[in-house]
Amino acid sequence: MSPSRSVTANRAALTSATKARRLKFSRWELAALALITFIVIYNRVSKPVNTTLTTAALADRVPADARQLQAHWDSVINARVALQTLALAGLCVALAAT
Repeated sequence: MSPSRSVTANRAALTSATKARRLKFSRWELAALALITFIVIYNRVSKPVNTTLTTAALADRVPADARQLQAHWDSVINARVALQTLALAGLCVALAAT
């Protein structure tokens, strides 16, 4: 094998390894982004609803707007499930690729 062929082969292997690392990083990054988005949605919508309902339950009463609170909570549940699933799948794929 000539030296120039060896250098070319090494460059190709290095480029391939670098691309693989970038791909792996983007899977982790995608999972992290999904989880951060989940936390933002939870803190802005679900947490206030949960706090209101928990406070009412501890006071042994039913909030007057319980149906509205439930509808508000339900409006984001599908997005939260999708984000959790995306994050889990991304983490599993990234882990399997290591």
